[in-house]
Amino acid sequence: MKSKILEDKRIKKERLIDAAYSLFSHNDLKNVSIQDIVTKAGVAKGTFYLYFKDKYMLRDHLIGREVSELFKNAEAALKENDIRNFEDSVIFIINHVLMSLENNPVVLTFIKNNLSVGVFHEQLHNALDNEESFNLTEAFLNLVSKYHYQYKDPTIILYLIIEMVGSCCYTSITQNQPLPIRELKPFLFDSIRAILHQGAPND
Repeated sequence: MKSKILEDKRIKKERLIDAAYSLFSHNDLKNVSIQDIVTKAGVAKGTFYLYFKDKYMLRDHLIGREVSELFKNAEAALKENDIRNFEDSVIFIINHVLMSLENNPVVLTFIKNNLSVGVFHEQLHNALDNEESFNLTEAFLNLVSKYHYQYKDPTIILYLIIEMVGSCCYTSITQNQPLPIRELKPFLFDSIRAILHQGAPND
């Protein structure tokens, strides 16, 4: 009996999340109400508040889920390639994420320029299920250690890179500003390499 109750709760939560993702992906957040979400999910309004404080908390949860998926897939692709250089590895991951966003405008529109929120929002990651969450900071620190790079604060280095990528990619992909993404990438990657090279072991 207890397992059935837990399963019913899981299903209702998933309905809420799926309904919100659909609504947020095609409408401005301010035009989506909690009533819209629960109506689409087919659950009572009180059920919403069992899991989420407000629609902004749910939006952030979804951003965390989508961003985790992007970087998890990028790291999996990295492991399938014979790349034995720290800076090349980071560029590979970033490029994989950018290509995924180029090929999935729904995800891009939903995330917008909130890439760093999805990476660094600790409370958000704690709320994600294990299979949904991917710890990019831990993966980055492992690469830093593997290739013997040294930074005063490697987490800040990662933050600067993700913030730069996030702020550039949305307008570049959607509006070709300041350049189309394929033309912007060389400048972006050169800037990332310059940041990363500060900790190179021979410097």
